[in-house]
Amino acid sequence: VRFLLFDRVISVEPGRRITTVKTFSMQDEHLNGHFPRRALVPGTMVLEAMLQSLGWLVMRTHEFEVLPFFSMLEDLVVPAELRPGVRLEITGDLLSTNAKGSMGRAEATVDGVVTASIGRVIYGHHRAAHPEEARRRFACYGDLA
Repeated sequence: VRFLLFDRVISVEPGRRITTVKTFSMQDEHLNGHFPRRALVPGTMVLEAMLQSLGWLVMRTHEFEVLPFFSMLEDLVVPAELRPGVRLEITGDLLSTNAKGSMGRAEATVDGVVTASIGRVIYGHHRAAHPEEARRRFACYGDLA
């Protein structure tokens, strides 16, 4: 992952649920040049934020021994118009997990209203070469370690 699309972990229950927050800003490099007449956050950025949040839950659940990779999703809904500056709260639920893969779902809300969701997402797992390095790297984002 070259950049994380969540700002902070609010809560995590390994094996069950994660809640993260992201505030998209006009200062975010990936928004430069998008919709120059009317600033909007691309739906792909919201999707990536949900996938990354749930992916970190998978890592935390498996004690950073696995690196999840996204392989399939169903029932995706992204916002048609999301303006920079809003606080997005992302909740990811882990439906099942084992050594080879995980399945979950996620939703993103703004002021308590669901604006985006993934009905089902499947991740495959790779063995992590350096689990302690991943644990240290992401401890600064909240209760990941």
